[in-house]
Amino acid sequence: MKFEVKKPTKTFYIRLVAILVVILVAILMYVIGKQHNIYIDNKDYGSLKAFSYVEVSVDKQEPLGLAKRDRDVFTVVNQSHKFKVEANGEEKEIKLKLPLNMKNVIINLPAFMAGLDQSEWMQEFIIETQSVQTGGDEIITDDTAALFE
Repeated sequence: MKFEVKKPTKTFYIRLVAILVVILVAILMYVIGKQHNIYIDNKDYGSLKAFSYVEVSVDKQEPLGLAKRDRDVFTVVNQSHKFKVEANGEEKEIKLKLPLNMKNVIINLPAFMAGLDQSEWMQEFIIETQSVQTGGDEIITDDTAALFE
């Protein structure tokens, strides 16, 4: 028995290119269309005190005003954003690139305005959930409950 290796045809190459294009578009759409939540935190950070009032805007969204010890959130799509903070007459604006592996990030405004390193003022925000445990309580029903089974 002799095996013969066939030469790839033009149709094979067209299908291969079409599959690669679909995979490339899927990867691109994942990166471009990934939604993030940016939590803005106006709380004390070590020796840095929170601002009495601060305005924050991300991209072209409506600016948020935060008082001391406030936290709010921006929901954004994409990886790069224009982040602007105005506090105590001082304005600071940067181009913020969010890591792809982080869905939620939290930004501490006093640390940001003090000019600390990005690893200090931006961290991954992990939302903790608590599970409700039920005890072995017996459920008491009335006599008509049996009629609905």
